[in-house]
Formats: sequence, C-alpha cells, structure tokens
Amino acid sequence: MPLVDYSDSEDSEHGETRKNEVEEIYVSGKNSARKDLKRKSSRTLTSDLPPLPDAFHDLYASNSRVSTQDDPSLHGGRQRGTPHVDGQWPSHVYIEWYPTSAESTQLTTLINKINNEVFDGDTKLQSLLQSELGTELPLHISLSRSVMLLTDERQPFVDTLKHFLDKSTPRPFEVHVSGLQWVANYEKTRCFLVLPLVRPAENTLNTLLWASNETAKAFGKPTIYVKLEMESEEAQQRGRGMRGSRPRGRSRVMSRINDIQDCTPSFHVSIAWTHGPLSNDIGAGISSTFTADIKGLSVSVKAVKVKIGNTVTSLPLSANAIDTGGIIGL
Repeated sequence: MPLVDYSDSEDSEHGETRKNEVEEIYVSGKNSARKDLKRKSSRTLTSDLPPLPDAFHDLYASNSRVSTQDDPSLHGGRQRGTPHVDGQWPSHVYIEWYPTSAESTQLTTLINKINNEVFDGDTKLQSLLQSELGTELPLHISLSRSVMLLTDERQPFVDTLKHFLDKSTPRPFEVHVSGLQWVANYEKTRCFLVLPLVRPAENTLNTLLWASNETAKAFGKPTIYVKLEMESEEAQQRGRGMRGSRPRGRSRVMSRINDIQDCTPSFHVSIAWTHGPLSNDIGAGISSTFTADIKGLSVSVKAVKVKIGNTVTSLPLSANAIDTGGIIGL
C-alpha cells in the first residue's frame, strides 16, 4: 500500500500564503468591480435625469411672508421702496437667468475676490447668487419697475403684456455681458454690482422693453429706462380703459418706429449689493480692475416672466415667430 505523500511544513505555509494571495486578489477585484459599477450607475443616473422645468422654479420663486409689517431685519437690512398694503400686489416684469455651475463659480469667485481685495470692516458685497441657506437663486434682467397692482388688475395685466409680446414677435435670443458697473437703486439705499449687456441681434431687448412699457402705460404705471413726455389726460384715460379688455387694432397697439428708443446701456444683471452708494473712485476701480474675471458670460433668453405677489407667470418667446414688419430689427 503506497504511503501518502504529505508535504512538509514549509510547503504547507507556502500553499497557505498563496491561497491568501489569491483570495486577496479575488476580493480586491470584486470590490473594484463594485466601485466601477457604482460609478457607472451614478453617471448613468446623472445623465438620464432631465433638467428641472422652469415651471418648477416658478413655484418656489418667493419665500412665504413671516410678518405683515415691513421689517428690514427679515431680509438682510433691505428696505421696501413701497410699503405693503393689503389688496395691492407688488409686480415685476423681467428675464430670468439661472447661471450654470461653472458660471456660478466664476461669479462667486469674482465677488469673493472683490471682498478680499477692496472692502474691509463691515462693508461687504452680499451675493445675489445664493440664499442664506446656500440655495442657488436666479438672476434677472429687469423689464419694468416694481409696480403695485390691484387684485382685479392682475390677470388683465398679464393678458395685456402677452398681447404686446405677440404683436412684437420676439424670438429666443442670446445676449452677452460687456463688463462690470455699479448701479444705485432709486432710493439710493443700496448699490449693486451689475453686468452690463451688449445689444443683441434684432434689437430684441428693446423690443421686450417696449412691450413691458406699453403694458405699464396701459395701467397708468411708470415706465422704466425710456424718456417720456408727460402723458395727456386723454392718453391716461385710454390706458385705463384697456385694463379690462384686450387692446384693439394694430394701429392702436404698435408704437411708431421713432418712438422705440435704444435703452441698451440701461440693461444689466445684478450679481451683488452693498448698503449705500459707493465712492466714484471705488466703483471705477472695481469696474476696470476685475472686468477680465467675467469674460465669456452670456444669457440665453427664452421667456419673459411676470411676478405678481408670490405668483410667477412665464410667457415663452416663440422660436417660430416670423417678423411681420413690426419693431424687430430697428
């Protein structure tokens, strides 16, 4: 009967070591495969998720009121230009811009750089890019002042604006940033760091401004940017008569070509603010020194938005709009 050939202790230890090495390679490979699968799954999930629709942002465009009184301490020391009155709704026409992640980082870096190199003490720029909780906020291009509407004027105001937009046939467009500027609010209580804009093709920003100002005049509200002569009582009465119904006739709706002013120097996007006006030296120094930090920025415009109280209405610009001899291209 042959004897069983047992290996010696060295061979046994070598075999055990080899077994452990094989197990380590197996476990390492298995973990690596799991990590690769997780990364691939994460990329797939990220790429498969569509962007949130604009309507979702509109639902959460405003914070709920926590006081019926005007209290600057509730919103960073800012003072309301027009006191809150029950039955009157603060309203604003604007273009909304959500910067991409890269654009947001570019602008945040600029604001931090200015704070570190220019301001000291209690004077600091307050970013408009994020809330106090770090939530991304939209930026905007104003097409109206903040005006007050009565309750029964809200829907007619939106309908009238839509009517003028349809008549002016604007199409989606892109507008580029031209530099940095400082702009004070009407009350001179705050100063804003803003991005001035280049006049886009087909004069589209002035077209949208025209539609917004015509709507404001129809409701007896002040216009923005344009220089207007005092309206006659007859014109004001005609405007008030438009509140409850759509304007009639193209000749009654379209302004003369010569009435369309180029307000491009007034258009801007505010990115940060500070209390009170700045000295001319500080403002000019920042504008000239940091202009290169905002190179390449542009805003894609696909809709005009109307905010009345906490309700936001989006009026999309039609990609299929046809120039019918209106005011586009002036």
